[in-house]
Amino acid sequence: MNAEQTSFKVPLSFAAHEIADKRRQGISNAEKAKKIYLNTLAVYAVNYYLDCMGFETNWSDYELEQLHIPQVIVMREPVPDKVAQEFSKYFLQEFTNGKSLCIDLEVKNIGKIECRPVLPDAEYLEIPTEVKSERIGYVAVQFSQSLKSATILGFTTQPAAKVHLSQLQSVDNLLDYLTQKEQSAKVNIRQWLEGLITEGWQTVDEMFNPQEMSLRFARFFSITRGKKFDLGLQLNGTSVALIVKLNSESQEKIQNQEDIDIVVQLHPLEAACLPPGLKLAVVEENGKEVDAVISRQKDNWIEIKFSAELDEKFSVEIISSESKVTQNFVV
Repeated sequence: MNAEQTSFKVPLSFAAHEIADKRRQGISNAEKAKKIYLNTLAVYAVNYYLDCMGFETNWSDYELEQLHIPQVIVMREPVPDKVAQEFSKYFLQEFTNGKSLCIDLEVKNIGKIECRPVLPDAEYLEIPTEVKSERIGYVAVQFSQSLKSATILGFTTQPAAKVHLSQLQSVDNLLDYLTQKEQSAKVNIRQWLEGLITEGWQTVDEMFNPQEMSLRFARFFSITRGKKFDLGLQLNGTSVALIVKLNSESQEKIQNQEDIDIVVQLHPLEAACLPPGLKLAVVEENGKEVDAVISRQKDNWIEIKFSAELDEKFSVEIISSESKVTQNFVV
């Protein structure tokens, strides 16, 4: 690797191996079980690093709670020799053919990254075809032969079959990359007040015809933005529109650092009514639900009214029986 690139070493303690062992239990195919074990160690290492750097992942929520292991903990007990002996030879043979299973890690509100094991003497990061979509990046994780530690070498955003390790971006750049992705995922409401329209959002007159506009939207809202979501609803493929409304006093309140009033609505698209049982919720940054409403039979739309202060972050969730979509905002 280039001298200017940095890496991060993670101890693979009993906690890491316990999680990996738990993941492979019940797998009758021995080769697949070993792959799952090693893949889990790779995810553990990347998750450990991201946790230290303040990023939340869905994997840590599930795996560590199941084992009752604190998320931020360094357990430096030696890895059992039996474990290292069992997997060391297999690791050197199996990963050379690039047959490892997909090992993605979802970073909350950002996206999925793929955690790829790398041989101790490898020159390339190999990326299988089956993981070249729905990933925002690919992280190279190199195990020590004893499996007592893992080193995060760097990452790439390019899903090439092979990436030379010298071409990897550093782990420091990974933090910057994830931060940028997180910030871009949040809709900045103040930009709307300045006349900017966030990518993926539209004015409501672009989404609805004039007759629908007169029925659905009051004129005293100075700014109204909408975004289309497809939740896979089993109602003739109905899509929905998330609508956010700000009143004419919002700009002045922002300047005076006062709370602004916000209305979020859910409207049907290509249908007269929302499907029943669809939930709209406003959630604070700490995960606490501020308010929620569930659509009933023949609801034309549902809405939530609330206030938010300057720089406050919140999320709006659209939840059906099949899926959930989260849209993040910052004032």
